[in-house]
Amino acid sequence: MIAPARRTTVTRKPLTTDAPQSRITFPDLVRIHFRWHQALRGRTQVSDEELQQLDRAYHEGLARFEEDYGRLVNAYWCADVESGVALMEGKPRRRWPPRRPGVPPRFHRVSDLATRDQPEIARALHQCDELAIRAGEVLRGRNRLIAVQLVLTSACHLLSLVDARGEKPSQVHAAAVAAEVRELAAVRRGYRAAANGDAQLVYFSGMAIGAIGGAIALALLYLAGSSALDDEGAQATTIFGCLFAGAVGAVVSVIARVNSGSFALDSEISRGYTRFLGALRPAIGSVFGLLIYFAVTSDFVEIFQVPEDTTDAFYFLFCLAFAAGFSERWAQDTLTGGLSGRGRAKDGAAVGSGETVADEPPPDVAQGGTEPSAEASAEPSPEASAEPSAESNAEPGIERSPQ
Repeated sequence: MIAPARRTTVTRKPLTTDAPQSRITFPDLVRIHFRWHQALRGRTQVSDEELQQLDRAYHEGLARFEEDYGRLVNAYWCADVESGVALMEGKPRRRWPPRRPGVPPRFHRVSDLATRDQPEIARALHQCDELAIRAGEVLRGRNRLIAVQLVLTSACHLLSLVDARGEKPSQVHAAAVAAEVRELAAVRRGYRAAANGDAQLVYFSGMAIGAIGGAIALALLYLAGSSALDDEGAQATTIFGCLFAGAVGAVVSVIARVNSGSFALDSEISRGYTRFLGALRPAIGSVFGLLIYFAVTSDFVEIFQVPEDTTDAFYFLFCLAFAAGFSERWAQDTLTGGLSGRGRAKDGAAVGSGETVADEPPPDVAQGGTEPSAEASAEPSPEASAEPSAESNAEPGIERSPQ
């Protein structure tokens, strides 16, 4: 992207016609392009031979730069100063093993001369750098390409405002800068949503690994230990059913939170660590399901009454284990109630057993006291309610000064 040519006075520098022979950086490429562009637009007096040398130096420098950073996708070069931004498609850092999935594009920027008296634009361009780095390293596939190209578009618009700052009134220029800052904020929100979606996929892959591994482990344990548990009087089918129900409840809980839009993850941590946390989720649900089974069947928590029928008891405990895996907070509150005694019903009667406990009368009535007098419970008089005090008119949290 090249800005329209404008006649300006440019101090001519000594001409260097040699193409770069070593590794070239983006500031070097910006400097070479600036001199070539000035000569091409007739802003500096050069001969045809010097113009050809500058043209060759720029294209050879660009080719060498592309060898290190990949093909040039898009760029913006300032017309009056040695500044510009560019997006390179990127190259793998190593040949083997190849990096998957794909190679992140690289965003390059040189704008110190263009923004030395434009702090708002300099700050916004710094945010472009930060956002391009995060999007390139965190996102994958189409989301990454879209985010980085939107960042480049914002940077190009910001530098175009630097080129056009003398053509527009200051108020129009400030409004245009503010509009670009808002667009950049919208790009950042889109990046966060896409990054959270990618993190959720990684988390789900970890949950799938944990669920499959847990199912295999439960099957092996059931085959190996079911007879021993039955010999001890424990119901192996119910125990392993509660383990399975807790894991399923944990998975369903995550799915429900994703559908409601309330499942947010730290998308910038290691993908392996996110996958590890996802693999732990079914295991945590199984543990809570088993704890609820033991707490209810051992009368440690007496707010539930287990049905006497074996089949009904299995379904009842299965549902409790599912609820424990689905809501860890509910499971923790239930188990904590057993520790503090709040989970024990009065007079040994469990909730749901059909027995009722009469409400205790108020202390004053139980001790032969009289009911509150009519004067104490009477409504305030209209005169009192019509003239509220000064303290009642004060705003909350605001201290009134003395008169």
